[in-house]
Amino acid sequence: MGLFKKSQDEKSYLGVDIGGSSIKLVELSKYKNRPRLLTYGYLERSTKSADESLLENPTAMAEAIKKVADQAKVQTKDAITALPASSVFSTILNLNGLTPKDVASVKKVTEAIEKEATKVLPMPVDEMVLDWKIVKQNGEGDNGNSVQVLLNAASKSLVKKFIEIFKKAGFNLLSLETESFAMSRALVGKDKSTVIVIDIGASNTDISIVDNMIPHMSRSVDVGGYTITKALAESMGISIDQAEQFKRDLEHYVGELPEGRKIPEVIEKIMEPIVNEIRYLLDFFGKQPGNEGKNVDRLILSGGTAKIFNLPDYFTEMFNIRTFLGSPWARIIYPDDLKPALDQVGSRLTVAVGLALRELDK
Repeated sequence: MGLFKKSQDEKSYLGVDIGGSSIKLVELSKYKNRPRLLTYGYLERSTKSADESLLENPTAMAEAIKKVADQAKVQTKDAITALPASSVFSTILNLNGLTPKDVASVKKVTEAIEKEATKVLPMPVDEMVLDWKIVKQNGEGDNGNSVQVLLNAASKSLVKKFIEIFKKAGFNLLSLETESFAMSRALVGKDKSTVIVIDIGASNTDISIVDNMIPHMSRSVDVGGYTITKALAESMGISIDQAEQFKRDLEHYVGELPEGRKIPEVIEKIMEPIVNEIRYLLDFFGKQPGNEGKNVDRLILSGGTAKIFNLPDYFTEMFNIRTFLGSPWARIIYPDDLKPALDQVGSRLTVAVGLALRELDK
C-alpha cells in the first residue's frame, strides 16, 4: 500500500520496529521540509503466538520483514531499527574530576565512561556495544567538571544478530538505537519539558523518563497486553480470542464496573508492576543532582494496549499527572482521508515512526 510515489531526488528512510510477536514498519521522506508518510505496514501474530519471540529465528524474521515491505510497496533500502528495551542496559553515570579539556576529548570521556561502566554493566565491557550521550555538565573550573552521561549498552551478539537479519532481508541497516529514543522523537519531539512515556506492548511494557528531549531513564516490565488477555480469559472462563475481543470492547461494559473504578479489577492488578516501576523511576529521577523539585508535565501512553478504554484516566488518577494517548502523526504529512485509519494504528507504529524520523531530523 504505497501512499505517495517519491520524486527521484527525494530521500526516504524505513523505520522497522521488531516486537516479540510483531513487525511494524513506516517509510518517511522529507517533502517541503516536513516528514511525509510514504507507506506503512505491519504483521501481528495471534495472541496464541505472543510467547514465541520472532527474534529466535533470524532467517524467518528476515523473510517476514521482506514480505511486509513488499506488501507495503516500500521504496527505499535504507533502514533503521531499535534494539528491544528489555535487552538494552541503560543508566546515568556521574563522571567527576574531568577537566574542561578532558570533556572536549571524545577519547578521554570514552575512557572515563568505560572505567565507570565496568562497575554497573551486567557483562564485561568488551562483550558489549556502548553508546553514550552527555546530558549535563556542572562546573567549568580547573579543578574538574562533573559530567552526567546517559549510557546505553547491548551485547555484541545481539547487535550482530540484527545486522544479519537486515542483510538477509535485503536492507542497508543505517543505525541501531533504543526504542526509548525513537518513542521520544515521535511523541515528545522538540518539547523540553519532563515527560514519562509508557509503551505497553504485547509482552513487555517499556517506561522512559524524557527530560529536555532525552530519555534519561528507561525500564522494562514483563507485563503487556497478552498478560492482560490471559488474566481476563482465566478470570472470566473464556477463550483467549474472546478475552482479546472483550479487552478491545471494554467501553461497552464500563457501566458494569463498581462506582469510582476506571478499569476492571483484574486489569488493575496486572497494572500494579507498571505503576510500581513508574513510582520507582519518579523517585530515582527526582534524587538525581539538579532534578530536585522538577515536576513531570504529563504521561504519554503508547503501544497497542494503550487504547484500552479509560486507561489514560486510570493513570491520571494514580499519579495525579495528566495522561494522554500519544500520536506519532503530529509532525507528519499524510492524506486527510487516511486520518481515521492512522489514528487507529498510530499507537502501534510509534517506534517505527520515531526510527524513520531519526535520519530526517539530522
